[in-house]
Amino acid sequence: MTLVGITGGIGSGKSTVAELLKGRGWTVFSSDQTAKQIMATDPDVRSELAAAFGEQILTPSGVNAPLLATLVFGADPESGKRLARLNGIVHPRVLDVHMHAIQEEEKRGTRFVAIESALIYEVDLEDGFDYVVVVDAPHEACLERVMQRSKLTRQDVERRMAEQMSPEEKRGLADFVIDNAGTLDDLKGATQTVAMVIEAMAG
Repeated sequence: MTLVGITGGIGSGKSTVAELLKGRGWTVFSSDQTAKQIMATDPDVRSELAAAFGEQILTPSGVNAPLLATLVFGADPESGKRLARLNGIVHPRVLDVHMHAIQEEEKRGTRFVAIESALIYEVDLEDGFDYVVVVDAPHEACLERVMQRSKLTRQDVERRMAEQMSPEEKRGLADFVIDNAGTLDDLKGATQTVAMVIEAMAG
């Protein structure tokens, strides 16, 4: 089995690349979706979140995302500590779920599995993958995408971007880089090319 990490900055288009790989027949897991599921269903995680951020952070279907975002991406000096606390609660559980899923896929004989995650290099997980693909796009394009889909202000998006490793650093560490500076067709073509190279290298 070949295990591929898909990462990139906020708004870079990594989720679209993940969907394109899924359409190609790859098995793909999203760290964001897994985290949301865990925060909605894992009683231990929900208890830890309530202890860390107050009962008001919980909703019947998960968490109060706007409130949580205000707490961990706010302008006050404590926001960084709260983000680290959130990551400390949720990320180990996400990793456990994905490790189990990867093992199950390996038993089934699945050839290509990809994990889409914003934080691969930031939490030193790159060595667990056969290849890491970084999806990159111009800064302004990323800003516009995130502002449109989440109704956040430019300042809010900039703050979130500042919490992640710079795109330049990620590009320097990547096994493959997919540039998302053009059209959707361009992105499809670039993704298929990278996928074909990885498939050929896997034999």
